[in-house]
Amino acid sequence: MFNKANTFQNLVNCADDCDVNIQIGEGSNSEIFKAHSNILRIRSTYFNTALSSYWAKKEGNVFIFKKPNIKPNIFRIILNFIYTGTISLLDLNRDKDDKLNELLIAADEIGLNNELIDYIQIHINELSKENIILLFNTLKMIPCNQRNYNNIINYIIEYTLEFFNDYDDSNLFLKLSDDSLISLIKNDYFQMKEIKIWNNLIKWAIAKNPTISSHTSNWKSKEIEIIKNTIQKFIPYIRFFQISPDDYYEKVHPLSALLPNKLKKEINLHFIDSRIPINTKILRPRIFIKKQRWNYY
Repeated sequence: MFNKANTFQNLVNCADDCDVNIQIGEGSNSEIFKAHSNILRIRSTYFNTALSSYWAKKEGNVFIFKKPNIKPNIFRIILNFIYTGTISLLDLNRDKDDKLNELLIAADEIGLNNELIDYIQIHINELSKENIILLFNTLKMIPCNQRNYNNIINYIIEYTLEFFNDYDDSNLFLKLSDDSLISLIKNDYFQMKEIKIWNNLIKWAIAKNPTISSHTSNWKSKEIEIIKNTIQKFIPYIRFFQISPDDYYEKVHPLSALLPNKLKKEINLHFIDSRIPINTKILRPRIFIKKQRWNYY
């Protein structure tokens, strides 16, 4: 059976009739890629211009092209995408490097950004649950002042929200990075109940500090201080006043040493009489809406 992607993948690996040498990167982090000018020009308006007779440099019959501002590992993904129209979303998760951001920037420069974004949106549901989390963690590494790709960023955020709303899995919760976790907890459309958020946050903090026992009743002042410091930036975004008194006193109150004193006092006042004025801002309830479920692995 004819497989177009595999056929063009073979062309990437075949240097016999390549007529373009592309030097990517700088210094010790540089690599020369060989390619076919006709494929580059057909697939990319950038290369169509760069390899024209007005701009291109040639040595004999071979075009010589330099691109020092793109890393070899990023260009390898782009070149494969140019030839096959596919990428491995898993490749974006293999390292701790900010590959997604670098890939979007490079694809934009080479005139492939819209096509790449379309591909990611279509194929993201092929990822396993764990790799969806890894992709979301990668996304949260992109600095706010570099987020020029709001469509794909918002798409992945909404997809991850829907994912967590459909799958109540504390093991997946533990895989979230700090920034990813806080972005979910802050989001009004994160539809996990507050008491589950609290329970999962404690598990997440313990996982971050593996020397601490999971039996919270055994914690001493040292363990309490470590966990308190780990979770303190998340506390303002948990809607404690939306937790039922029964759940609060059963599951939160035994660990109330982790909460600021003022917050503890005002939660207790609120449960005694919700009409008593308090200074803590009461966050509005999360917005629960029923959506069509995605097909996950």
